[in-house]
Amino acid sequence: MKLWKIPGGAVALLAMTAAAMPAMATPALQLRDAVAMAQGATEAAGRGEHAVSIVIVNREGRVILAQRMDGASYKSLDVAEGKATTAAALGLPTRLLQEALAKGDQSVLSVPGAIAIAGGVPVTVDGATIAAIGVSGGAPQDDEAIATAARDRYPGAKPR
Repeated sequence: MKLWKIPGGAVALLAMTAAAMPAMATPALQLRDAVAMAQGATEAAGRGEHAVSIVIVNREGRVILAQRMDGASYKSLDVAEGKATTAAALGLPTRLLQEALAKGDQSVLSVPGAIAIAGGVPVTVDGATIAAIGVSGGAPQDDEAIATAARDRYPGAKPR
């Protein structure tokens, strides 16, 4: 086995260079952004006369905002949170899991706690998932449309 000798000065120079480089900051979801996104979801749900629950989580899947519209099932709040945390963890819309499962891909079932129903949408900025929205209470395609309307309220968010 060949050992490489690196002079101590080179290691120090590398460390100083790395320390001097600016860190690439991923934007963090702010409460005001979550409120604006929830407003977008509420407006979209109202246009379709849907009573839904809306949950917005940060990149770690921690709840930033949760609301249940008048007339929405109390259980829809739990499902919306599950959709949001699934979308945040995987960085994918939960619709893709639903579609994979419908095609017979059983591997979807191996993800603990994953919700494989449309309505969870990640918020992606510059290729990084910074948050996710989960909506539940309507038909899955309606839930996804409402979540997408919420996502579109975040500046710079791109579909994934």
